[in-house]
Amino acid sequence: MGGPGACRLQRGAALLDLTLGAAIALLVFGLLVTLLHTLVVASASRHAEMLARTGTEQLLERMRSEAASAWSISVPASDLDGQSNADGHEVDFTTQDATRRTYRWAYRYDASARSLTRFAVAAGASPEPGAVLSGITAFSAKSYPATAIADAASPIYDPLFAGASVVPVSYALNDGSVAGNGFVEIAITGAGVSRSELLSTSIAPTQFTVVIEYTPTP
Repeated sequence: MGGPGACRLQRGAALLDLTLGAAIALLVFGLLVTLLHTLVVASASRHAEMLARTGTEQLLERMRSEAASAWSISVPASDLDGQSNADGHEVDFTTQDATRRTYRWAYRYDASARSLTRFAVAAGASPEPGAVLSGITAFSAKSYPATAIADAASPIYDPLFAGASVVPVSYALNDGSVAGNGFVEIAITGAGVSRSELLSTSIAPTQFTVVIEYTPTP
């Protein structure tokens, strides 16, 4: 037998079931949204890392190629805007054509924009921006004399040159930059990718004398 009280009890139980069902549905929906967000963030992070890795590799490959034809690779005291370059946020490349006309280009890092821009620099003209690599969280260039490669206390020491006689060579080009056989170490970081590269010119005289000890064949 039922009565008004029983009807109210049934309606209360149904309302409780509905409330619990809605709460569970909201909880499941929230978990699904969180999972989807996590997957999207992870995918975006992997995509950003892939782009950063690809862009970094392409940049370093281009720098290696440019170093092969450069007379000078240097870290100037001031950047293209005349600001201090003590932190090495800019590295310059200089070369000459057959008529001894000088060409220069520079890579300058903008920490606020997290980007590295390549500039073409012509005498009497404003620097012309070119390719831009974005998503760079850190960039620096540091120069070393040629003798550093044979110095065991140097960060760029190479055991291959242990015992080698290395004579530093430097000479001024007509644009004021200094060419020679020194080295510039590039360090670049972005989206979980961190790389470094040691650059040197391939056409400037090195004056390296490598002494190799060996036992002649009897």
